[in-house]
Amino acid sequence: MVGTILAGGKSRRFGRNKSLEFFQGERLIERQVRTLRSLFPEVMIVTNTPELYLDLDVTIVQDIIPGLGPLGAIYTGLLFARGGSIFVTAVDMPFIQPEVIRRMMELLPGHDVIVPRLGDYLEPLHGMYSPRCLASVKRMLDRDELQVVRFFPSVKMAYLDEEEIRRLDPKGLSFFNINTPEDMAKAIEILGTGRG
Repeated sequence: MVGTILAGGKSRRFGRNKSLEFFQGERLIERQVRTLRSLFPEVMIVTNTPELYLDLDVTIVQDIIPGLGPLGAIYTGLLFARGGSIFVTAVDMPFIQPEVIRRMMELLPGHDVIVPRLGDYLEPLHGMYSPRCLASVKRMLDRDELQVVRFFPSVKMAYLDEEEIRRLDPKGLSFFNINTPEDMAKAIEILGTGRG
């Protein structure tokens, strides 16, 4: 399995490329790489600006079809994983929890996709995708349907449910993401209170 970081967003709400913002002494992209490297033999960044990450010892790939958002990035990641599965996370989720990811890895065999489920809400950008998803994702892209969860009914799904997420991540920080400077301030505050 390849740990895959999506770093193709335009960071409009943040005002500048948040993947390069420093957080706890390292750039957000470096934090994600470090966490995923502890879990996966290969780490990949899917981006439209590969030149920004050449200093990182990871596989860097450019969106095959730019401008198609996370679904296009998942498609690109699966193609470059050479027949392997991928774990996908966004660059702006600084508190992903290895225990949650390991449990998802245990649940993946026999399924095409596994995503966390909190009530009725799914977290597709903290998900695992097998290469068996490629045909379904390609059909979505061809129809210009870009919402990731829309292809889920066509594949074999498994969910990491809320009760188990709460057990593995009692502070509930796995899915915290940084969209604005205010979110960054909140993340720093979380670290200051010892919750990170």
